Amino acid sequence: MVANTSQPVHRIVIVGGGAGGLPLATALGGKLGDRSHDRAEITLVDPFETHLWKPLLHEVAAGRMDSDAHGVDYLALGYWHHFRFRQGVIEAIDRAQRTLSLDW
Repeated sequence: MVANTSQPVHRIVIVGGGAGGLPLATALGGKLGDRSHDRAEITLVDPFETHLWKPLLHEVAAGRMDSDAHGVDYLALGYWHHFRFRQGVIEAIDRAQRTLSLDW
């Protein structure tokens, strides 16, 4: 299938890769970001490299689980689900220019 190049690609930025942002990025990436569809460019922004499901934090605190072994890597997930990942904290949003600035 050839990508439709007559229409501009939509850019969707999702701030935060938590319980809402991560599933949204994977769903939109699968539906719109796949190269065969190429209808949108999805970017997930989060200050951390990995996501740890918060209900498991008590296991990490008790020393029964290694957080590094159970964290979901945003870059790898983005590769498999057709979204980009940018690590950083949102510093500023310029709605008129449709841009955002990240702080590391």
